[in-house]
Amino acid sequence: MILGPFARRRQAKRDELELGTELWRRSHDRFARSLDRYWQVIQEPSAELPAEDHNGLVNAGNVLADLLPRVRSLCVEARERFPEQGLQVPGGAAEVHRILSRAANDLATAAQAAAFYQLGQGSLDSVGRRAEKVVEAVAEAEAAASWR
Repeated sequence: MILGPFARRRQAKRDELELGTELWRRSHDRFARSLDRYWQVIQEPSAELPAEDHNGLVNAGNVLADLLPRVRSLCVEARERFPEQGLQVPGGAAEVHRILSRAANDLATAAQAAAFYQLGQGSLDSVGRRAEKVVEAVAEAEAAASWR
């Protein structure tokens, strides 16, 4: 759903209030941008792509989209626990930040794998493996959040 200008502004204010403007906001936004990229890639399937394969890509995208609220929750909690000091990662949150960064990178790689698959240069299994890595990384970040 495309938001209008007022809704985007309200969302930006809510994001700034909950996530701040520095480290944890960037961590959340990196994951969200990777997810957006995934959806952009699979939005228009190639003509040669069977419908069931496209449905598989959409299903994987839905699983990945379900992770965004969990990532947001982690980032909000981390900001509350470790107030921002620029872009410096606090010692107690270094592991969580590292894992969230890896999850965002794996998600971007899943989008790349989906693009290669649609071009006929990759496999659907590689997209699935990358998506599984993202799910595992988010679960690992939640487990590493010792403040929970």
